[in-house]
Amino acid sequence: MNKEEKIQYANYLIEEITTKFLHKDKPYIIMEGYEYFREVVTLYAKQSNLLESALLLIENSHAEEAYVLVRSMLNNTMLIDYLCNDHNGERYRNYKIQPTKAELSFLYDIKKALKNDWLKETPQELDKKIKEYENLLKSEGFTTKKKIKGKHREVVDRRLLNIKEMALTDELLFAHYMMFYREGSKYEHSDISSLVIYRKPIKELPNTGAFILDMSRTDPLLEEKLLNLAITMYSLTFIRLLQHITNKQGHLISDERKPELAKLALIIKSNNFNFPYSNQENDLNKEEE
Repeated sequence: MNKEEKIQYANYLIEEITTKFLHKDKPYIIMEGYEYFREVVTLYAKQSNLLESALLLIENSHAEEAYVLVRSMLNNTMLIDYLCNDHNGERYRNYKIQPTKAELSFLYDIKKALKNDWLKETPQELDKKIKEYENLLKSEGFTTKKKIKGKHREVVDRRLLNIKEMALTDELLFAHYMMFYREGSKYEHSDISSLVIYRKPIKELPNTGAFILDMSRTDPLLEEKLLNLAITMYSLTFIRLLQHITNKQGHLISDERKPELAKLALIIKSNNFNFPYSNQENDLNKEEE
């Protein structure tokens, strides 16, 4: 496929998956005990929007900017996998408490700023808010042991979810982390090496001293790699989610929906975006039969 064909194919996938799998614009009713799945389908819905936005940027030759969105797609992929492989509910509990941990971390940052005299006035009830968040975390069981003055004491666990740690739970996710997530960081954080593309050389002069700013330039090799990555990641997430539901939550897919979803999975495979299928092809074929 050329660039235009891949973009067309990706848009087809988004429409098929959001309509037939995510049931876009249709009501969801989440039963007790399946709360994690509410977060999973919402994360994948966001991944659909991220892919659609990345395709628009790539279509307009802004692959460098699109990498930031594709990096977010990988982040969502890891969160989905993290939640789907939750054997005792602890991962969902940890994911659910992240906003509280993030807010507490921000309040501690304010305290550091006050200590450095970067802020002249203490925000109202700062210590009271910190105590409230700490008590909430303690009541939910988020504590850990820390060595303080030679003794192990129980303290509030303020650790936020870490992408690298999630990647270390799965061989394929770690491969994506090593190959793409870290590389994407330089585009998200505007590493100096990521900015060279915008400086068009003037004749034979080095673009460090003489150049024309050309914001329509993009790296064609990066563009191709990124387009392949985005489509593969979106497809992979669909396949893994479908496998998860088929093996563990089969009641979530009605019998009449199974053949069309199996057919969509086989279409994805036939387009030669290579990723492990393990036993899922057989599972899907059985469902189709």
